[in-house]
Amino acid sequence: MTGMEGFFAAAASAASTAAPYVAAAGAAVSAYSSIQQGKAAEKAGEYNAQAALMEAKSRENAQRAESSRRIGTLRANIGKSGATSAGTPLLVLAESAANAEIDVLNTEWTANRQADVYRAGGANARKQGNLMAGASLLQSAGKFA
Repeated sequence: MTGMEGFFAAAASAASTAAPYVAAAGAAVSAYSSIQQGKAAEKAGEYNAQAALMEAKSRENAQRAESSRRIGTLRANIGKSGATSAGTPLLVLAESAANAEIDVLNTEWTANRQADVYRAGGANARKQGNLMAGASLLQSAGKFA
């Protein structure tokens, strides 16, 4: 055996000895990466949930301002017509105010459901990351058993 042949034989022996450790390290890195991806997705879900709630608050404020303007216009028209605020005009104002508040509550409810969807998606992604990490480690361990 020449010097080079001996070198290559020693290198092949060292590589076959190190292969299990390199594979285990690769599995550990893959598992860590899966966990980190799950955590990042969960944080993104929470961020999106908070953004949806903040946007809904803005829409609620705009809806309340618009309904206030509409009710003010109704009051002005009632006053301009010479009708009193009692009876039917009062019922119309009350119903308009109630409908406006229902619209605001529907906006809030919808935003809360959307936030729940974002949070659930993030939580599911984190669980999936943890499962993928476990699967990676088990798959790697199975190769050495």
